[in-house]
Amino acid sequence: MLAATIALFFVSLGATESQVGIVATLFFISSIATRLLINVVLKRAGKKRVLMTGMLLTTIVIVLYGLAESLGVAAVLRVFQGVGFGVITTVSVTIAVDFLPASRRGQGIGYFSLAHVIAMAFAPALALFLRMGYGFPSMFFAAAGFSFIAAVILFFCKEPPASKEPPESSETSAENSEKSVWWRNLFSIKLIIPAGLLLMFSLSRTADTTFISVFAEASGLLGHLSWYYVIQTATMFAIRIFVGRFADRKGRNWILVLGGSATMISCIILSFTSSTALMLVGAFFSGLGYGVVAPALQVWMFSLVTPEKRSIASATYYNFTDIGIGIGAALMGYSAEYFGFPVMFRVGACAGILYILGYIAFGWEKRKKA
Repeated sequence: MLAATIALFFVSLGATESQVGIVATLFFISSIATRLLINVVLKRAGKKRVLMTGMLLTTIVIVLYGLAESLGVAAVLRVFQGVGFGVITTVSVTIAVDFLPASRRGQGIGYFSLAHVIAMAFAPALALFLRMGYGFPSMFFAAAGFSFIAAVILFFCKEPPASKEPPESSETSAENSEKSVWWRNLFSIKLIIPAGLLLMFSLSRTADTTFISVFAEASGLLGHLSWYYVIQTATMFAIRIFVGRFADRKGRNWILVLGGSATMISCIILSFTSSTALMLVGAFFSGLGYGVVAPALQVWMFSLVTPEKRSIASATYYNFTDIGIGIGAALMGYSAEYFGFPVMFRVGACAGILYILGYIAFGWEKRKKA
């Protein structure tokens, strides 16, 4: 719900496009900092307890959004929401991976991520309806209600047993021998290539994820923005049903290249958009790109580490996503304010090209999986 409306909320408080980008960057900085410490916290507290704390913090922050009346207060709340976001995104997927057998991890992560996809099918429409009909406070209180329900559901869940499964990589002994190095609890060097690619892909998507609602309002298309999310979500849902299984059997090469190409095409289309029909075509390619690339990169990262390092792989995945979006939010915000939305989307397309070239140069699998 907030993905579709938070930028509009800050604009309603007097923020410019560049200020919206700066606040978005602060959100991602706080979430990144949280994930850098999450592995240390998980060693002292159970995953369920940490996840519950993140959910309750998020609920409280969203309630306070509904009471905020100044840009400064809202920006501070956004930082605290970033802490909750960092906890939830990291720990929830780590728990999910603990349940999955290695041979079906791509398929399982694809199914797990459908929960987010399903929420995106109706949440933006509901948020925009409440915002336009009843105002931002009602929208925020409804969003907080969903967050609280998630915390209640979590209360009845159990943590999975610890896994003893070996990593896909043969570098386990080298990793174990360097456990004394402090940064090993924060990042694994084996993740550097997929992490770098993820950063570029996320930067490419920022024009869509952060500014699509502001763009739609400025273009007179806000009344049809709900359909943008419906088309985007339906495409992600359809592609994720089988993309994980395909990656498990055939490898990731063409999936990651074609997904990046779809995201680049989406940015190009949106840069020329002046009608609802063209905006919805952009939504299709945006959903296609994210639905393919996100789970494939996530599975790639999990396959490179030992089970006890999965929280680090999860944190790295979301951190580099947020670094890309954080850098992109500031860059795209200034581009939109000083050069216009068409230039902003074309900057996103250029980042997509860099992602594709980077994967071909550094990430291409030498052999397909059997």
